[in-house]
Amino acid sequence: MSRPELTGHASLFYNSKEARKYDSSSRMIGVQREITERAIELLRLHETSEPKLVLDIGCGSGLSGKVLEEKGHVWIGCDVSRDMLDVANERIERKRKKENNDMGGMDSEDEEESEDEEMEDGERGKVELASTGDLMHHDMGTGLPF
Repeated sequence: MSRPELTGHASLFYNSKEARKYDSSSRMIGVQREITERAIELLRLHETSEPKLVLDIGCGSGLSGKVLEEKGHVWIGCDVSRDMLDVANERIERKRKKENNDMGGMDSEDEEESEDEEMEDGERGKVELASTGDLMHHDMGTGLPF
């Protein structure tokens, strides 16, 4: 099979069917996890406990963003394929709904008020609220949109 980038523009190849196939491929999930963990290491993001903001250029279906979130970082994903971004957005929305259900169906005002929770030992701790990812549809070949 030829490489997708040699057959045409990525937005044409990564249609809805191909985006879902990519996102559910155990091979691609493993490759993306490995690449993201290596990037975290190279950027030395693992040496700090503070969350860092990461721009994921060519984020596709957000597999790398999922790993960044697991490691406690905030990310913005940019991709040329609207269908890949739709898959990524579905993952973000599922996570937000799950977290909202886990918090007892609180609305956004309740979430803000409960962001700091009293811990058993009297310390205050942060509660993870919703996905830390955001997405933008853009062709980086034309430069940054800001």
